[in-house]
Amino acid sequence: MVIAVYTVISDVGGMQVDPVKIRRQGNSLSVTLDQETLRAANLHEGDRVAPSVRNGVVVLVPVEIRPRVLEIGRRVIARNRRVLDRLAKDPGR
Repeated sequence: MVIAVYTVISDVGGMQVDPVKIRRQGNSLSVTLDQETLRAANLHEGDRVAPSVRNGVVVLVPVEIRPRVLEIGRRVIARNRRVLDRLAKDPGR
């Protein structure tokens, strides 16, 4: 038998927090964050975050992709555009 014990924190950093449900999304589990929480954390749709656990609390840390890494990636894609397009059309190859 497994017994789960949850700690609900209703006030984080002076901001009232409503509990949210963990939901299944495909083969993964997800949590939906409301706009107020995202705004307070300066997070936006499409941002990348690195999850970690500290003292039993899930922490999301924004991950910034450096401009140089993005530029190198763009150049590699541009250089190989035809091959990548062919692979995208026929993934079985």
